[in-house]
Amino acid sequence: MQTKVITHDHRKIHKEIYGEKPGPVQILRMPQLKYVVQEMNTAYHMDWAGRPEPVDQQWIVWKIVNQLKHITKTSADYKFKLMPHEIIWHEMTGNLARTTQVMQVPDCITDEMFEEAQRKVAKSLKEEIPETKLITAKSVLCAQKLHVGHYRETKATLLEVNQFAEDQGYQVRGSHREIYLTPAMRCHDPSTWKTIVSVELE
Repeated sequence: MQTKVITHDHRKIHKEIYGEKPGPVQILRMPQLKYVVQEMNTAYHMDWAGRPEPVDQQWIVWKIVNQLKHITKTSADYKFKLMPHEIIWHEMTGNLARTTQVMQVPDCITDEMFEEAQRKVAKSLKEEIPETKLITAKSVLCAQKLHVGHYRETKATLLEVNQFAEDQGYQVRGSHREIYLTPAMRCHDPSTWKTIVSVELE
C-alpha cells in the first residue's frame, strides 16, 4: 500500500513570518531560508490584484517554483504549497524600480532540481529565460508589520516600521521587503489585501 505524501505548508512552518497578524511592529529573527530569486529593473502595474506586476519583464520565479513543486513530489516525495510572492525594493529611478523578486522554497531543493526546473520553463516558453538564482539567505534580525489595504499605501507602514526600529536602538540595513499574502488576481476588496512590510536590522 502506497503511503500518502503529506503536503507541507511553509506559511505554517514559518508562521512567525508569514502568519503575521494585525498589530504593532514586531522584532524577530528570520531563520536561514532558501529562495528562488530574480533581479529586475522595470516599471510595475500597481493595480494588479494582490501584488505589483512587472510591466515589460516576465516573472519567471513563479514558473520555476511551480516546476520545483512537481519535481520534488516525484523525486523527493515532498509536496509543498506555493509560497507568497515577495519583492525586495532597492531603489527608484524615474518610473523604474530596481527590485529582487523572491519566492521561498523548501530546504530539500538541490541545485540539480533547480537547473531541471529552469530547463523545463525555458522549454515550455520556447525561449531563453531571464537569469534566476537559487540562494540560501542567512538568518537575520528584522522588524515587520502587517499592512492591511492596497499595497500602494504601504509607505506609511514602512515609515512606522523604520521609526519603531530606530526607537528600539536598531539601525535599518539595506532595502525593504514586501510579502504579498493575498493571492494574485483573486477578487478581494483592496481594503482587505494583506502585505507584510519588513526591514533588516543591525
